[in-house]
Amino acid sequence: MEELIKSLPPMALLGVGIAVGVGLLVRYLGLAQGQAVSPAATSSAAQVAAVIVDPSALNRLSDQVGKLVDAVTALVEVGEELTKTESHMAIELDRIREEMRIQREVSRRG
Repeated sequence: MEELIKSLPPMALLGVGIAVGVGLLVRYLGLAQGQAVSPAATSSAAQVAAVIVDPSALNRLSDQVGKLVDAVTALVEVGEELTKTESHMAIELDRIREEMRIQREVSRRG
């Protein structure tokens, strides 16, 4: 590892050093912020957020979710119909193939 580091040009070594330093700084700051947040502060913020939420916004959201469910249900129904159609087409193509094989056999013997 030392040989690899020694073989790096100065600018590359500087870039690696900066990248490692930024990574360690972000890790340290993240740990510091995580320790600063207590469960009591988090629960009070959640209570305030629950009071601020507009019930009409929740009603609109639930209406949109209902419409999304309807659309997904319709999509599933279309997929099922497509599967049935493809199954019927496969059966018919198999029958056509068999008829062509029989015709070939008859013409070969005739």
